[in-house]
Amino acid sequence: MPKKIITDETMPQALGLLHSWQGRLTWDLYAKKLAKRLKVDRIAKRSLYKHDEIVIVYKQVQERLKEQAPEEKTTDATVRKLTQELEKTQSELAHEKQKVTNLQEALLRLQRNAYMVPGIDTKKLQDLLINRLPDERR
Repeated sequence: MPKKIITDETMPQALGLLHSWQGRLTWDLYAKKLAKRLKVDRIAKRSLYKHDEIVIVYKQVQERLKEQAPEEKTTDATVRKLTQELEKTQSELAHEKQKVTNLQEALLRLQRNAYMVPGIDTKKLQDLLINRLPDERR
């Protein structure tokens, strides 16, 4: 069985590489650079396709790169570096906003389905949603 390269621990590195990407972006280039960053021999493109979050961020970054104007020949390295940092932060923010939207939609579906189940006290369910559950693990 092949070794699993993209895990919960390596996912932030994979997404961080995408968010900070500059220049031409292809799956092959991304896979090679990610393999180098994770210190593995190679990563197959199909293993990257299996992770929805990577595919979503890849498409967002591709759109961002298409929208960018051709890079001006500025001699100020500070301006270039700050522009790259700004673009990376904007990409991360857009990704996080999408995750929040997805979670909100999932919560709405969960609430709607819970109210449809017979025998559930909707008042108690509403109280649980408004007043957080006590965390017994602390």
